[in-house]
Amino acid sequence: MEDIKLVQRFLNDMQHIKDFEHFKNATGLPSKQINAIEINKVKRRRFNPLDEMNEIEFRKKYRYTKENMRRIIEIVRDDLEVDYFESMKRNQVPIDLQILSAIRFFGGTEHPQLTAMAHGVTLHTLAKITRRVASVLSSKASSYIRMPTTLSEKERMMRSFQALSNMPQVIGALVQTTVHLQLESSRAQANRSAYSGTESESSVPTEELLHLQLVSDGEFKIRDLDIHLSEELDLNNASELFSLSRIKERFEQNEFRGRILLGNDSLSCSNSLFTPVQHPKTKSEELYNHAHALTFAPAIKCLNIWMRRFGILDSELLGTFGSAKQTITALALLHNMAMEWNDPSIDADSIISFYKPNFLSYAPGISLVEEQRNRKYFIKSHFASN
Repeated sequence: MEDIKLVQRFLNDMQHIKDFEHFKNATGLPSKQINAIEINKVKRRRFNPLDEMNEIEFRKKYRYTKENMRRIIEIVRDDLEVDYFESMKRNQVPIDLQILSAIRFFGGTEHPQLTAMAHGVTLHTLAKITRRVASVLSSKASSYIRMPTTLSEKERMMRSFQALSNMPQVIGALVQTTVHLQLESSRAQANRSAYSGTESESSVPTEELLHLQLVSDGEFKIRDLDIHLSEELDLNNASELFSLSRIKERFEQNEFRGRILLGNDSLSCSNSLFTPVQHPKTKSEELYNHAHALTFAPAIKCLNIWMRRFGILDSELLGTFGSAKQTITALALLHNMAMEWNDPSIDADSIISFYKPNFLSYAPGISLVEEQRNRKYFIKSHFASN
């Protein structure tokens, strides 16, 4: 119903322009003056969702409350005002409307054409706007997507995990999924040539698979994010993705000494990443697996909330690998803002289906004996049954 009203507003604006055409013929005003009146008339009637939508409608379309959307606009506005695209200077879309249209597009609640029409822009302009907004947001990632650095921050995160099932030393839960990307034709050709060593004759866009790995804290925030193309993974499995990630390197450099990550059974156990015992034989191992499942749960919920809030992650991204990374990073940042501000819009939206993460395949039996020994010692120390 709301989409029909938006289309009706657009048609009404077109009728106003026709009325002014008639007015221009019936008066002696110069054409330039009449055209200025027409343009100003249309601009004054531009649809402003923050003013014209009620709170419930706004949440459904924009995935945020109005108050929190205004916060996002204030955070991003100055950066967007500094750098305009040359092709958009002549008929510049207001900054507020750019941010609103981009976030509504990220939500994936409707066809992009309807999103463009609702904000008075073309699909081509909407694509440019979303890339600009994603670029600005992703540039702020270090302030919003980060692992704890101070001792007090690390202790606080461990306490939040330990409160779930009394599992100590946990500083993050790691989960993986995939996102589809349709590369632009020129990027697709270059990508195929780079890996095959030959030039491609086809100009048809190629679909790629992006492998995502995120680390969640106990409050459903994304603390670390890695994104790789499928071609970068020789074995095309979860363990390979973890081995390429920055978070693994940081643990190897003892940045989080004495602390561990939790992963599911698609990964192999290591000194820094503890997985469930695949075939528990003792009561202690059963207790450990139970505690592991409860402590790992925030990662699953974090991923589900993220994917539900931004529906484009569950469809297909368009563009280059670089633009896709910026978009995914921007969405992780927006997710963390929502978690920090306790935004209730997703919880109130019951029509969105529950997302089930698609974990990558793995090669079983690749855990090293020494690394399993660390987990055994951990189980013996903290889950010994009397």
